[in-house]
Amino acid sequence: MKPRLLALLMAASLTQPAWADEPSAPARWYQDAKSWVTGLWGKGAEDWLQRIGPALTEQNYQGTLVMVSGAHMETLGIFHAFEGGIERMRLVALTGPRREVIQDDKLVMCIGTGLGPVGYDADTGGRWNPAEQFAMAASLDGYRAKLGSVGRVANRDAQIIDIQARDNWRYGHRLWLDKETALPLRMALMGENGQPLEQMVFTDLQLGVVPDPIDLRPSTEQGLRRIQTLSPGKDSDPGWRVVAPPPGFALRAGRRLGDSVQLLYSDGLASVSVYIEPMPANQAGQSAMRRGAVNAHSVWQGGRRVVAIGKVPAQTAEYFARNVQAAPGIKTGG
Repeated sequence: MKPRLLALLMAASLTQPAWADEPSAPARWYQDAKSWVTGLWGKGAEDWLQRIGPALTEQNYQGTLVMVSGAHMETLGIFHAFEGGIERMRLVALTGPRREVIQDDKLVMCIGTGLGPVGYDADTGGRWNPAEQFAMAASLDGYRAKLGSVGRVANRDAQIIDIQARDNWRYGHRLWLDKETALPLRMALMGENGQPLEQMVFTDLQLGVVPDPIDLRPSTEQGLRRIQTLSPGKDSDPGWRVVAPPPGFALRAGRRLGDSVQLLYSDGLASVSVYIEPMPANQAGQSAMRRGAVNAHSVWQGGRRVVAIGKVPAQTAEYFARNVQAAPGIKTGG
């Protein structure tokens, strides 16, 4: 720095009033730069996340997926085609019991569930891949999305996106998105200690390849057909609520099943199902169980058993189980 410029800067600093709580010029510059870079990270991550849906739906691809949850591992084959605005997909279990899921435009069919071939409308049945829900993750109150480093999965370059939980009520996520298409190549549900609780990763992937028609057909000779139409979920209010649910969680659905009630709470990524059922009034107790990323907590007292279960930390499941009550002014029945 030139001596004259340095002297001017020093003189300017001496003529300005000094406030105890006002940061110095270098500190302000650092904070401004940090905010600017953070803004770039957030915007970039959001752009990547919004590309996931079109990548999953409109790309042709086939490959092998490995899913790991705790000590359990499963291998799946996937075939996906998008032609003439029609989406077709077949997901086949390559390990364990023979199972497959077939999608043909608006119809989804499950085979190997133990109930014979079962078909559903895709509009209410949902898609095979949970990654689609990440599109709006950057705007959810419970999470922050940041660009990570560049990795490599299935011999393809990948942009890593970290979806970090803002508190301990939920888990975070890490995504590896194909640099060319934003197709999720790997997804990990991250635990409280920063280690993955479960993962799904392509070990082999052919992008831009239209699968052979035979690989998109169901293995059953009955062919793909409509067997059942899922309810659109317009059930009446079951009359129960979780009091002051954790930040970001809201009641998304509720229904009555005879004398029992099911509530579904979600923060946009994590979901907790709450089941309320009658039981003898003279019994009381609680129990907790964990399997991989799933935590369940059960509380029974006062003639009711409440079970909360979801891919959330143990304290979240316990909170939901312990804070259920009848909604004021609504007849609960049972």
